[in-house]
Amino acid sequence: MGAPAAAAGQREVAKKITVPTNYRKAAKYVRMAVDQGLNVKKEIEEDAHFRTGRTIVGRVLSNLPKIDALYGQLELATKEPRLDGCLARVLIAELLFGSGRLVGNSRPVECIRQYAEQLQEALATARKMRQRKKAGKKDATGTTPSSITPTQSQQTVTTDDPYTIPLHSRQAAFAILWLLVYSFAMFTLPFGAFYGTRHILAEQFAIEGFHNTCGSVLAAVLTVNVIIMLYAFRGFREVEEEDRERPRFVRINTNVLNLEGAHRLLQEEQWILVEEKFADYRAFLERVKTLGDAEYLEDFHFTDLLVFPHSAKSFWSRATHLHDKFVLQNKACLLPTYLLKPGKKSVVLDMCAAPGLKTTHLACLMKNKGRIYAVERCAQRYQTLCQYASPYGVIKTLQRDCLDLTDELVPGVEYILLDPSCSGSGMMKRQQVPEPMDESRVYKLAGLQYKLLSHAMNAFPNVRRIVYSTCSLYEQENEGVVHGVLRHNGHFRLLDARKEFGKEWLNVGNPETYPGIGQRCLYARTEDDLTIGMFVAVFERCPEGVQNEVFLAHEKQKQSYERVAARYGALGANESHQQPEPVAAEADNEQEVTGTASNKKQGGKRAAPATEQPANDANSKPEGGGKKRKKNNKQQV
Repeated sequence: MGAPAAAAGQREVAKKITVPTNYRKAAKYVRMAVDQGLNVKKEIEEDAHFRTGRTIVGRVLSNLPKIDALYGQLELATKEPRLDGCLARVLIAELLFGSGRLVGNSRPVECIRQYAEQLQEALATARKMRQRKKAGKKDATGTTPSSITPTQSQQTVTTDDPYTIPLHSRQAAFAILWLLVYSFAMFTLPFGAFYGTRHILAEQFAIEGFHNTCGSVLAAVLTVNVIIMLYAFRGFREVEEEDRERPRFVRINTNVLNLEGAHRLLQEEQWILVEEKFADYRAFLERVKTLGDAEYLEDFHFTDLLVFPHSAKSFWSRATHLHDKFVLQNKACLLPTYLLKPGKKSVVLDMCAAPGLKTTHLACLMKNKGRIYAVERCAQRYQTLCQYASPYGVIKTLQRDCLDLTDELVPGVEYILLDPSCSGSGMMKRQQVPEPMDESRVYKLAGLQYKLLSHAMNAFPNVRRIVYSTCSLYEQENEGVVHGVLRHNGHFRLLDARKEFGKEWLNVGNPETYPGIGQRCLYARTEDDLTIGMFVAVFERCPEGVQNEVFLAHEKQKQSYERVAARYGALGANESHQQPEPVAAEADNEQEVTGTASNKKQGGKRAAPATEQPANDANSKPEGGGKKRKKNNKQQV
């Protein structure tokens, strides 16, 4: 088998060592599924001595296109003719997509171990080509890597395994099939019957060119049906390809289950934990994109979050017995609750709490101790909030307007989570069908968000930290609101959310448009983090006598404006003193409005300027006053 001479003795010993039972039986069931096209699920469940069989076989079948491509690329069938093909596929799946190690020293196991490095390199190359294909880029040299051909790369990336097609994919395919049948029955058959009776109709109705008209109509109907179905199928495939890389995030309800217990339950459900260590966040994301249909990962950032392939949607929709132990929640929605960092016995206010997933996560982080006030105004959403919050004694729900909340209604609040209504531009469906921004609606929402955040900062004297989040990607609702609030509330400052998070994160806000603010806020973006779009900002109360830099800069600017206004006001007063006639006119106007007796005596004539009537003042001295006035006039000149 091409082994070095130094290992010849070991190989002789290995001949006497049998292949582990799990590997042998897995190869048997893989052969039945692939070669004979049988559904082996029932046989595996009835095999009492093969408890992990479904896991191993599922791993092979879910990654079969990739394994076949690697098997053919390394030419193992030619180099190792005595190696059973199905057994080799089982061992490759265990090495590359399973635990990463092979058990025992049997001859087939040792044979695959020799090719371990080559298999891993080929798999890494295939993944890089997959990324390149998705981005529409080529290598710097403009050529395809020689280690794997384009055809093999496409098989590795896009080939579907018929035994592991997700349930939702099959349902969508059948829906399209029935749509085709319906279209054919409603349009094509009637026009076909019409075309079949064209001779009778032509005799009954003397229409010139009737036969050609019928043929044209039938051809048009058939063409339209084909075009509609092609576009529908193409759209389904495009969405399916996009969704395939987007994982399903599942949060563990740590109030009833710990991480070890979660792994144990999932193992009973035949899920395979991928135990890999990742050097950085990007490496983790690449591994998430290649998860098999029976595999899952622990999240890179959060210890209570698990990552499943997109095809797991059908499993979690059926697994109702696990709904009290696991919560389907997008990873981006955990950022605000983790950044709030409430203690076990803290008092927390969730201002816009419905539907309640963030609220229940706060209860888990607080170990169900302390107090959480969950507020919602809408009656229907409030009922949903109550359903989620009922198992948690720490949560107290309130149906009120957030702007009516006071410290008396929710006493002792120390932490506030504000996730208000927003445009929702970060949601998956809205990103798939992009729409132009409705500026009027966005600015109205930003105004509401500003009011809520300002109210949170000023209505509760004991609050220490506030986390503001939206599922919007528009800066007007995010950095714009943060900037506006900091300008008018000097007693709170913006913390660096990335430092508070303490782990690697890819995206922050816009530091160019909002310097000092953008780089301190976090963004979750679908194209990078495989989550929904989310914005998060963290505020903290300033120490006594300290104000945030945005507020100070605004106050300094306002004072400079006031000084400029005062200066121009003084200049305007001097100019008015030099031009007495307009002043006299104003005095005339006042006299006309008040209807003084002097105007009546003058018969409506224009009164003399005030400077020409010093004698009217009983306390004035005409001579002295005149000298002073002349002196002042000379100084002005």
